[in-house]
Amino acid sequence: MSQITYLSEKTAKKRVQFYNNTGASVTLQSGYALCYDHAQTDKTQAYRVVRPATLNLKYFAGVVCPEESGKVVASGAYANVDIYIPTKYGQVVEIWSSEDHSANTAVLEITDATFVLLEGATNAVARTVQLANRSGTNGTLLARLYGLSDPLA
Repeated sequence: MSQITYLSEKTAKKRVQFYNNTGASVTLQSGYALCYDHAQTDKTQAYRVVRPATLNLKYFAGVVCPEESGKVVASGAYANVDIYIPTKYGQVVEIWSSEDHSANTAVLEITDATFVLLEGATNAVARTVQLANRSGTNGTLLARLYGLSDPLA
């Protein structure tokens, strides 16, 4: 019988196309939050993702997988990336945070103009499962990623 260890469980992933519309080069990090590019009116809307912004907060796509960490994407450029996608019951994955969090209590939301998941319930997509101090240095922590319950509500 094999032993279960961190990152050994199966996870739901998807390959998407990240479009960097931030106005500067972006170095992707494990756990960065991404949203579908709702401004698209063609079939690319199903797989093109961007940094969260007010107009697409209801279209959460997922978070960047660890193997994509360090990938540099120039302003106005595209890059194919793997993301962890939200699941019905949630899956425990790394997310990027800039705040202190208690285990199993903090609800995290996507926020306008940032890749970071912050505490809040308006656009909640995850719940922390790890105690972490990230107020001094941004970094990853484990959270249960479940996504918006009804993106059109």
